[in-house]
Formats: sequence, structure tokens, C-alpha cells
Amino acid sequence: MEQHMSIEKNNLAALQKRFPEIYNKIKDIKPGKKFKLTPVPGKTNIPNMLDVKSNMLFYDNKDPLNSAINLVREKNIKLPFFNIFLGTGLMYNFFAFFKAYEVKDNVTIIIEKDLDIFRTLVSCVDLTQIINNHMFHFILDEPPAALFTKINRIIHGTNAKFHAKSINIIEDQASFIINKDYYLKTIAILKDALREVLMFYGNDPFDSMIGIENTFLNIEEIIHNPGIMDLKNAFKGKPGVVIASGPSLNKNIHLLEDLYGKAVLCAADGSMKILKQKGMKPHLVSSLERLTPTAKLFETLTEEDLKDVYLAATPVIHPQTYASYKGERIITYRDFATFKWLGIDKGTLSIGPSAGNMAFKTLEYLGCDPIILIGQDLAFGADDATHADGYTYGPKHQAEAYTQKNFRIVEGNYQPEIKTSRVWEMFLQYYHKDASSSPARVINATEGGAKILGTEIMTFKEAIDKFITEEIGVLDTIQSTLKKPSEEQIIKDREQTLQIVNNGLKYCGTAQAIFKESIAICDEYFQKVFVQYKATNNYDKVQGEQYLIKLEEMCKIFQNKDFYEVLMHYVQSYFIKTMVEINAAKH
Repeated sequence: MEQHMSIEKNNLAALQKRFPEIYNKIKDIKPGKKFKLTPVPGKTNIPNMLDVKSNMLFYDNKDPLNSAINLVREKNIKLPFFNIFLGTGLMYNFFAFFKAYEVKDNVTIIIEKDLDIFRTLVSCVDLTQIINNHMFHFILDEPPAALFTKINRIIHGTNAKFHAKSINIIEDQASFIINKDYYLKTIAILKDALREVLMFYGNDPFDSMIGIENTFLNIEEIIHNPGIMDLKNAFKGKPGVVIASGPSLNKNIHLLEDLYGKAVLCAADGSMKILKQKGMKPHLVSSLERLTPTAKLFETLTEEDLKDVYLAATPVIHPQTYASYKGERIITYRDFATFKWLGIDKGTLSIGPSAGNMAFKTLEYLGCDPIILIGQDLAFGADDATHADGYTYGPKHQAEAYTQKNFRIVEGNYQPEIKTSRVWEMFLQYYHKDASSSPARVINATEGGAKILGTEIMTFKEAIDKFITEEIGVLDTIQSTLKKPSEEQIIKDREQTLQIVNNGLKYCGTAQAIFKESIAICDEYFQKVFVQYKATNNYDKVQGEQYLIKLEEMCKIFQNKDFYEVLMHYVQSYFIKTMVEINAAKH
């Protein structure tokens, strides 16, 4: 008993330090009420766990640990790197896994739905080394949106992304039976999280190349205009409003009329014509799409319509979009290596895939608190409307992104379930991550649409009455804080860019030569080693290793700073997909 108390105390202390949210969930639960420990005949310090309600034992009562080892070995795992444990029980499957396989560097996520199961585990099994090891990640009783966010962050921040097709899923059988629907949903969420990560790093290198090409076509825009960094924290503690173009905007757009001087208004590009029809202006407009249709969002908007409205776009947008916009610009970089390579600092934001996601991160960068969302439905409205009245492409936009084919069901702000598209769900998933980790208080005043994790729901009027009460001189602050580059700076940046581009072209030539040599080595390996092996079933290990050593030398290019800044944004989708396929083959 004394030993168990010591184990429990140490586990709780470790959880409080590394996983405080888990500690807070279980600290007041008494262990052993719903799931209790039972002795195993002839086994000291290896108890079983009993589900009191169903009288089900979690493990084989003759030898729990060895039976767990046998179950894990049956999976015949060849690459024990990215591991997902569904259900903890007493962690016997976890310990069996690390005993059965030679596991070195790894990313392991341990997911448990039931607080009482986990609380009983904490009371009797020493978990301190696991909790304190940053290769291991615990997730306890999280709803689907939070589960996606947590899994997604782990994959983004580790080499798990290279193992999208070589995941090992190990179930605790009793835990899985008790919460089967939850764990099946978890597997689906895991797939979505992996899909989003691969999309983030580029599913098409040619799409990346369009962004790079647009950046250089927009170089004069970059060097002539101020950057978003001038406005960093310029509105610290002041309210900001994201204006998106979802169908719910019809309900509360009229309330923007008296807010121009009282809150920073940042509109997603698609809402500009909607605002014009109501005689309203934002202070900032976010835009990030690389293709020409975005330019149409600003067509027919005059200089007067756009006076004192700053286009805070990322310069991967098509030059035609800049040409269509007859107003001031603020250069806003995404976190792409290309912009680091340019060396012209303008300010960098970690931006999601939509203009709405970008508007949110822009206001956060400006220090706004709270940030209030309107028109951010990310779901179909009444009569399957996709956008508010006055949207450029109509309130029932029929673009492929918004068709109801393969629609998804998510939780709504005002209803248990609401229909969304796969594209909107991707935007929503970024909002889950951004809002739940934001230093600002985030108010979802959309008055419809999908629920966003980390937001407080209230009507726009309630949010205005509570948070937007006084003049804060928004336009004056923007105009007095932005610093237009001087003529001397413009000339210097232009010359610097030409030099950087010339150096980059030379480096591309060097990289191409290395890649060609690498292909030649692979071809030679195939002819001299692999073909011979297929013919004789005799592998020349010495010669094979010589070729591999040569290739490893060539691979050092990927660690080169120039490669990262000049080429990685273009080749990373190839690189990650190749690593995924290689690891899948090993698996």
C-alpha cells in the first residue's frame, strides 16, 4: 500500500508538470471505484484490472504480461517508430511492445478515453519515466476537435510526418471494447490529421512553384511597401473583428456600421464586395490565394471604395490580384523559407489555408484582444447557402471546393450537427489550432456555422456591448505606425534581391549536378548490384554498402542552409512523400 501511494504521488507530480490538463482532469477522482485492481494467482506486483460494472477482466488472468507480449508480437511490426496506443488499461501492451521490439527513436501517442481507467493506472504503475520522456505523448478524454488538434501538433512537430503510411496501432482490448466508438473515431481523426500535415507541406510541387514565381513577379510590391512587422502589437489589448463571407454574415453585418473607430476590422478578401454594398469599409483585407480568380474579388472596387483600406496580403498572390486592388498594401509573409532567403524583413505570420485564417492571425499579430469572429460559418447555411448575399460568386457558390459531394458533419455553434465540406473542415481544423492556442480571448459571434475549439459563443451585439465600447483611433494608429521604405532602401533592396537571385541560380545549378550524380549512382547500383541479386539471389553486401555511402554523402545537401532556403519549399512535397513511401516499404 505504501509503495502504491509513493507511485501515485510521483505520477501525479510528473503529470502536473508536463501534462497539467490531464492532472486537473483526474486529481479529484478516487481510484478503484469503477475499475479496480485484482491479484493474479502466483504473480506478485502484476495485478489485473476489473471493470466493476461488467465484471470483465482486462487481461489473461494466468499471465497478463506474457499474454500482452504475444498479442503485440502477432502484429509483426517491422518499423516501430510512429506508434498509437488506443486505451491504456494497465499499460501492459505498452510495456510488451517495447519488450518485443527493438525501439530506439520513436514518436508514441497514448490515448485513453476513460478518466477512471487512467486514474486507476496512475495509482499503481510507475509512469514517471514515460511521462517525462518527450518521445511519449498522453492524450486523455479529448473531444474530436481537440483530439485532432493535439495529434496534428505532435505530427507537425516530429518526424512522425515521414511515417504517414507506417503507423502502428496497438489496442488495449478491454479499453477498446468499453469505448469502441471513441477509438474508431480516433482512427478516422488520425487519418485526417495526417492528411492535413501532408497538405501543409505541399501536395503539389508545381503549386509551390507558382507561389515562388508569383513572389518574384511581386518583388516590386515587396520592396516598395511597408511590412506587417510595423504593426506588431500596435493594438495590444484592443478589440479586433474578423469579417468573413459566410451566410451568417447576413444576420449581423449591419452592426459593423458604428465600429470603424472602435475596433480593428480585418476582412477576408471574399467579403469586400459584400461590405461595399452596405457602404462599409474594413481597415485591413487578408488575401493569400495564388491563382487569378482572387483578382475578381476586387474588380469593380474603386479607389474611393478602397481608400484607407490596406491589402495585408502575402506576396504569393497572383500579380493580377495586386493589379486589381486600387488601394494601399501591407506586405505580410507566410512562414516560407523563400521569404527568409530574400532577406527583406516585412514580418512573418504562421498562416492557415484560408483568408479567414489569415485575418485571425493578422489581428493576433497586431495584439488584438479579444478577437471577434463574424461570418466565419465554415459550413452550409439555410437552403445550403455557401456565402452571404452579395458574394462575388453568388450565395450558392458552385466551385468544386463547396460542392456537397463527400460532405462532412461537424458540431455546430447552435445545433449539435451541421453540414460542411472537406475544404471548409480543413479551414476549421486550423481555426481549432489557432483559437485554442491564442493568447487572445476569441469570441465566435458568427451566429451560425461550425463550432470552433477555444472560442466563446455569443451574439455579435453581446460582444459589442461587452468589448467594443470606446474610440481607439484605428486608422490614425495604422497610418502613423507604418513606415514606407525610403528611395535609398528601395534601391538597396532591389540590388540585394538581384544578387540573391543570381546566387540562387548558381546554387540551383550546383544542386542539379548533385542530383544528376545521385541518379547515376542509383542506376549503377541497380545494374551492378540489384540485377545481379535478382539473377543469382546473392547480394554483394560490400559493393551495396559502397553505393549507399556515396548516396549518404550526396544527401548532405538536404542539411545545407542554402538548400533549405532556395529549394526546400519546392521539393519538400517530393521529399516527404518519398520518405513516407520508403518507410511504408520498410513497414
